[in-house]
Amino acid sequence: MSSGSPFARHLNTNYVPSAIEIHHIRSLADEQQKVVDALNVEIEALVKRRDEHAKFVKEHSALLSPVRRMPNDILSLIFLFCLPSNLFQSSPTKSGDHPALVISAVCQRWRHLSLDTPLLWTVIDIQVPWLPDPQEYRWHDSMAYWGKQVQAILARTQLWISRSANCPLTVSFSGGLTLPEDTDLSEEPALTATQLMRSLVTALCDVSYRWKAVYFSVEMGIDEAVNEFFQLPPDKIPLLETLFVNVLLTSPSLVNRLSQGEQLMEITTARELIKAPRLRRLGVGHLWSSPLHLPIKWANLTELSLGPLTYQTDTSFPLSILAMCVNLTRCSIHHQPGQRHVIPTNLANANVTTSVQAVNRHSRVFRLPRLRTLELRGYHPPPFLATNLDLPSLRELILLCSSPQTFGEGPEDGIFELVRKFGDSLTDFVFEWGSLTERSLLAMLRHLPNVVSLRLVWGIRHQRMGTDRRPLIGDSVLEKLSPQVDRLNGVAGGALCYCPKLQKFGCQVREDVALSEEAFARFVAARRHRQNASGVALLTSFVATFPSQKPNKRIRDWLEEMNVDLEDMILVAAYRPQTWHHSNPARRLPDLDADVDLRDHEDYVSTVGSFMRTLGGLTMLM
Repeated sequence: MSSGSPFARHLNTNYVPSAIEIHHIRSLADEQQKVVDALNVEIEALVKRRDEHAKFVKEHSALLSPVRRMPNDILSLIFLFCLPSNLFQSSPTKSGDHPALVISAVCQRWRHLSLDTPLLWTVIDIQVPWLPDPQEYRWHDSMAYWGKQVQAILARTQLWISRSANCPLTVSFSGGLTLPEDTDLSEEPALTATQLMRSLVTALCDVSYRWKAVYFSVEMGIDEAVNEFFQLPPDKIPLLETLFVNVLLTSPSLVNRLSQGEQLMEITTARELIKAPRLRRLGVGHLWSSPLHLPIKWANLTELSLGPLTYQTDTSFPLSILAMCVNLTRCSIHHQPGQRHVIPTNLANANVTTSVQAVNRHSRVFRLPRLRTLELRGYHPPPFLATNLDLPSLRELILLCSSPQTFGEGPEDGIFELVRKFGDSLTDFVFEWGSLTERSLLAMLRHLPNVVSLRLVWGIRHQRMGTDRRPLIGDSVLEKLSPQVDRLNGVAGGALCYCPKLQKFGCQVREDVALSEEAFARFVAARRHRQNASGVALLTSFVATFPSQKPNKRIRDWLEEMNVDLEDMILVAAYRPQTWHHSNPARRLPDLDADVDLRDHEDYVSTVGSFMRTLGGLTMLM
């Protein structure tokens, strides 16, 4: 266009026009601006016509959407699949982003359908906010705000209860009232707080006949507002199949008062709830009394989780429990001989069960034909535990046990006895290796020929004794796990390879473990060899954490130099400063080398996260 202008040769130059030329240039520009304005009008008209046609196409195409023709019963099933698979990933009673609410806001049909689908509203998760500190500035204002929060929770809980119709409920309740010992409960604001809490508890207890699974992690203080949960008789909970109870006593005077009538045992272990006729899955967070004395139908249980003990017991405790639970499929027991908390002496002594009273450990083998997962925490078990158990279905063994001394492979060690007896049948093995020597670890790995998933983790309780800080474990452990490659034909053999079926490997490295990035890379390379001999599986997942900063040459760099095929493989290396006292390293990993989203990745969380018990398919924070 500019080529037709008499000033074309001066465009994009430093030419300075004269006064006459300026008038001429302005006239040319005004003339062309009229053309531009006319074109803009035409364009706007065309855009409007295009938008009208596009709107027509969009609106009519929507009528052809398959979801419109989908029957309501199929659509309802899709809605149900939108619910979180883990109860603690979402809180229906506090989150506006819960799938049930999001679905009901899409359109009129979906709203009506969601309201006509009671199963969408059957999971009630209540997390009571912390009470403000009485020493806080403007405490009464803070208490008023706390009250509004609880009122909102109560309203949403009642909404969920009404919309769930008569369907069985899954209820999670955490929190409580922790008021100072000298608080007068008849005066404000304590009076209102207590009334609100009891209203919330009562709303749930009124529908206890619909409870199918309940998870209580409660604080019990001088107000005893949550006590109603534990006073429900068995005929009020006919559908209850899953029960988890964790009671934190926040009032010393309450402990002393309850212990006089042994009510402490009844409340903290939900003595009435455990009598539920259909109870199959039981979890108790902190044991304030021996479960051996509880009126539990042990033979009916299929899943059991027992948390830390707060009373003295002996080494036969795990076997005493397992001997009574012949139908278990999953079991988690925390066993720590010795007294960890101060509780009334008369009550503690009354609940000590000796090995003679519990089982005759030298004369009988107890068979649990359905037990697939066994998890032991705390102190390492006695050798007779393995000797007196017959577990033909055991596939997963989790040993998060610490010992003040390193131990070997002798018959006196209960950990090694478990691995030696049941190792051939295991496919999943998790072990806390903080107290192991290299020889001990290799002795265990030799007994795991069918393990598919191996996690070597580090317990937060273990610390080396004395001043000797030399590494206990070196690169030779990884060499034993690596198939030897025949350099002549490039084929890897598995004759001397430990854990030949290994596909998932996770490891927490600390200063006692001298495993280098290069050794890990050689291990991954050997396990990723496409021409491995028959019987040696291909490694599909590798997760490792290191106590140091990220090095200049990462594991991934070593593997790339070796031309290792990493397609379809999870490879994660996490580097962080050395820490010994925090309980959840998964929240503090500032420097990650990974090619996957790690927030909820199972392989990552199961290696670097704090291990959490599961009950009825749901995770429980202990």
